[in-house]
Amino acid sequence: MKPSERYAWIEEYLHGKLVGESVDVLDKHFFDAYIEATGAKCSIMIYGADKCQQLGRDLSGMHKMGRLTRHATGLEGMAGMGFPRWVYVYRLPR
Repeated sequence: MKPSERYAWIEEYLHGKLVGESVDVLDKHFFDAYIEATGAKCSIMIYGADKCQQLGRDLSGMHKMGRLTRHATGLEGMAGMGFPRWVYVYRLPR
């Protein structure tokens, strides 16, 4: 799938959510839907968060283009135990 198609898919996914809702690389429903829709390679981890470098690159690239806004948020509970201590959270611009 071409980057423009993946970007359109991400925007469509976010349009289907409630206004103001966000996604991040730890959002399991979003992660799984992205992998299924795009066929991107991913690493399923036995312990901790699953990983998909393409998803991270797509979200970051869309932010740089102004197609998504983002802010960092810290994690509690499992942070540091196979999960990051913080992630970027992405939304459609208003």
